[in-house]
Amino acid sequence: MKYFLNMLVLLIFGFSVQGQDKVFTMEEYLEQVMDHHPVIYKADLLQESAIANKRMARGGFDPKIAADWNQKRFKETNYYALGSGKLKVPTWFGIDAELGYDQTSGDFINNSDFLPARGLWNAGISVPIGRGFIIDERRAELKQADILIDMTKQEQILLRNEVIFDALSTYLYWQQAEAFLEIAKEGVDLAQDRLQATISSFEEGDKPAIDTLEATISLRTRETELLKAEQALENIRINIENYLWVEGYVPLVLENDVMPEEINLDRFDDGVNEIMLTRNQILQNHPELLLYNFKFEQLELDRKLAREDLKPDLRIDYNPLVGLGDNSLISTFNPGDYKLGASFNYPIVQRKQRGKLDLIDVKIKDTEIDLALKQQMIRTKMLNFENNINQSIEQRQLFTAMVVDYSDLLIAERKKFDIGESSIFLINSREVKYLESQYKSVEASTKVLNFRLKYFYVLGVMESYVFNN
Repeated sequence: MKYFLNMLVLLIFGFSVQGQDKVFTMEEYLEQVMDHHPVIYKADLLQESAIANKRMARGGFDPKIAADWNQKRFKETNYYALGSGKLKVPTWFGIDAELGYDQTSGDFINNSDFLPARGLWNAGISVPIGRGFIIDERRAELKQADILIDMTKQEQILLRNEVIFDALSTYLYWQQAEAFLEIAKEGVDLAQDRLQATISSFEEGDKPAIDTLEATISLRTRETELLKAEQALENIRINIENYLWVEGYVPLVLENDVMPEEINLDRFDDGVNEIMLTRNQILQNHPELLLYNFKFEQLELDRKLAREDLKPDLRIDYNPLVGLGDNSLISTFNPGDYKLGASFNYPIVQRKQRGKLDLIDVKIKDTEIDLALKQQMIRTKMLNFENNINQSIEQRQLFTAMVVDYSDLLIAERKKFDIGESSIFLINSREVKYLESQYKSVEASTKVLNFRLKYFYVLGVMESYVFNN
């Protein structure tokens, strides 16, 4: 609770203050998102899940201890008492080491179960000669677990990239909505000034009454636009709150006087220029493409295991036997005392094994096609966004120049109006064009920044570049 209150205070009061408004900078916003957004927490869980999966795979190499005891006694007769214990230690090379102890007693035990009175030790190994010598399922599972850990790292990057992109894109539209609101306010101020001037001119007899009506309609139109801008801003603020959390569980609410920083057209520009110089290298390390590489590793591992299944299942077991001495745990070792066994299993036609291998080969070819398509798609999007960035910058420059031009026209039209050579209609028309050019300039600035973000997103490098740009 204390931590939550501290974070709430930070969110409400911790922004840099300009005038009466608290400015929530993009860096502060992004830091809050990356530290506390639920999806970021879920991304971290991916790695924990992969590590737990590897721990499970390692269980295939855990030593195992087993014991068994059976006894039959009836009418004072001890028919049999059979006891055994075993320690089995799997190794990486497919060989299982074993250590066991057996003890039997009773009047009716089988001859093959007869042992010395104090029992018998056995130790030995079980060696696969054919199938399982190069690789087996437990070794394959552990290697698959290692590959999964590498894959989850790339999946984490993709998830974090998506959160960063969505959060920053929303922040850009928040900036745009704030700028649109200021333009709408300026439009209302212009209309109010024009109405007051027209009323004064009418009262002095210089302007007809219809001019005051036209000025009033213009003011009401601008006030309607202001209401729309306020509504749009409130909606985008609600969307911003979707990215503000504490510890991934508690959503936060923006105070009414919190606003974004002003639009900075230079933001992310250095990162884009840097990527354009090294984009081929960046493409090679793209998270989505690396995922395909790991898929190939998984499929190649499956293919090795499938090829191993084509071999005969031949296993040899060798267990030296050692009895207990009279005064010690073991007696003198005799190499001639042992248990030796062999097992053999081999499907003659092997349709299941060969079909499995063929299916894996098909999956590999299918993945190769998917990789080629993904590479081309990413490259195409990359070139498209490079072109969009350049074109949007040029458009923004044109719109900025148009703002200046329309401002000059408006000033000139006002002077003509003051000397009676213009009309309310022309003044309003100039104001409308001037305001529209500002809207388009702001919208073009947002497009430039958004295209840069999409460029980072497509290349999978959001986290690497947005924090330093």
